Amino acid sequence: MNRIPSGVVLFFEPLSSIRREAENKLISLFKDSGYSEIITPTFVYEDSVSEFLFEPLKNKLFKIVDKNSGQTMILRADITLQITQAVMLGDFDFPVRVCYAQNVYRDIKEYLGKKREFRQVGVELFGIKELDADEEIISLAVEGLKRLGFDDFFVRIGDTYILKELISKYNLSKEKADRLMFLVNKKNLSDIEKEGYEEGLISELKELQERSGFDRDGDGEIFELAKRIQKKFGLSVFCDLFYCEYPMYHHGIAFEILAKDKKLAVGGRYGNITKQLGKYIPATGFAINLDEVSQILFERRK
Repeated sequence: MNRIPSGVVLFFEPLSSIRREAENKLISLFKDSGYSEIITPTFVYEDSVSEFLFEPLKNKLFKIVDKNSGQTMILRADITLQITQAVMLGDFDFPVRVCYAQNVYRDIKEYLGKKREFRQVGVELFGIKELDADEEIISLAVEGLKRLGFDDFFVRIGDTYILKELISKYNLSKEKADRLMFLVNKKNLSDIEKEGYEEGLISELKELQERSGFDRDGDGEIFELAKRIQKKFGLSVFCDLFYCEYPMYHHGIAFEILAKDKKLAVGGRYGNITKQLGKYIPATGFAINLDEVSQILFERRK
């Protein structure tokens, strides 16, 4: 009689206070840094977002019927898309800086601690091009984690366009390109060598893997951005040229902040979404899964 659905949030003290304290610290930092808080609807009409949703989310939606209109509504599955739509439709002076702390709902099978309801805290920056925006966003993520008490982490920076350019150069079919992106995402160079890709492509992928690593020198946006972050914070930065998100969400520079085997923050560019919505605007941001970070803080306090 007292059952609750699997994968939903139920926190008791002291974890509930740890999460509240962490959220307040992050939002306070973001606001002090010039980011205004935005609150988006919990429900949206499916047909207003379905065309633009990240493809893997389309079969992970909680759906209900609006009794007033008869239309299908979904629970918020992606905050970034909602914010992007609001910025595209609103009367804003660019650049636009917004922050948020809201729950996300995804109808997935619960496994390895993944939840169907979780709280996400993050920021979005619209209207500033290239590395200045990337530096600002990564710096804010680093400062936020430091404010929460984390200090044993590193930054990994990749660029989705590196692999996309190779795919175009070697004129790969969609099937071969998808398979290659999947294998690069898994860092599985041995299977790439076995699956009949051109020797030139394999050679270039090996070179990208060899040039990747901590605190490396080189030309290009990844290395320039890494130098800026290293200089500002003294952090170790992993320049990952042998990189691909799969499925791909970010387009261009993408990054993760990791502590041991835990992802603390994930972010990157997504101007491709604004382009889909009708007008290209440079956009980048990051998100922190507040529930996961709070659990780590709780374990540390124990």
